[in-house]
Amino acid sequence: MSTPVRHSSSRRAARQRTWVADGVVVEGWGGELLGWALAGLGLSIVVVHVIPDVLPTPTAPAATQSLVWLALAVPVLLGLRRERPRGLLAVRSIDVAAGLLLGILLRLADGAIEGIGGVPAAWPALVTSDGALPGDFWAQAAAGTLVTPVVEELFFRGVVLVGLVLVLRPLAGPRPAAVAAVAASATLFAVAHALAAARSGADLLTLALLGLVAGVLTMSTGRIAPAVVMHLVFNATGFALLVVGTLLA
Repeated sequence: MSTPVRHSSSRRAARQRTWVADGVVVEGWGGELLGWALAGLGLSIVVVHVIPDVLPTPTAPAATQSLVWLALAVPVLLGLRRERPRGLLAVRSIDVAAGLLLGILLRLADGAIEGIGGVPAAWPALVTSDGALPGDFWAQAAAGTLVTPVVEELFFRGVVLVGLVLVLRPLAGPRPAAVAAVAASATLFAVAHALAAARSGADLLTLALLGLVAGVLTMSTGRIAPAVVMHLVFNATGFALLVVGTLLA
């Protein structure tokens, strides 16, 4: 009478094993997909530097941003078309709460990092001729808040992080693979932003911290939702500070 119970329990445990579990294989999420990801990342950096010189100024920013999203999204879509890592795209209420809290804390940490050296962090503001927000500001803010965090997290904490874990785990073991993947994805995240546009040392430190926290969240939960929410809140608070700083300047 107890055998069916054991079988049912075994099947339930198998269903609950996410991609993080040792020995779980995600078909198509190995070295080849990582190669496509690096190609997409390289293309996005080239686009950032080339498109503004090719297209007229009014259309260049929107075209550049769209092409960057596309270059990062293609490896993501390719991976998801092959197989969805079990549990990666799940969303829990705790993910939203943790993301909200950590996004705000990271924004506060950003201000503290900017103030290292004893010089208070300057209030961010846009330089405009009339002191008002640019006409396309709200479109940029919406895109930077709602689209960019999703695309970047699916790329860096999805394709890159998951792919590295799956490639390194058979070679180094679960824990070293997780540590290396989190560190590598965070480093690549910061370096990619530095190559795309000039950044201060404080900006790079904040980006690396954001990448590290996002990686730890993804590895510890097996879900990417906490990292996405955290990134979204971090970007949203940045735009909010720009609005206040510009209007008060």
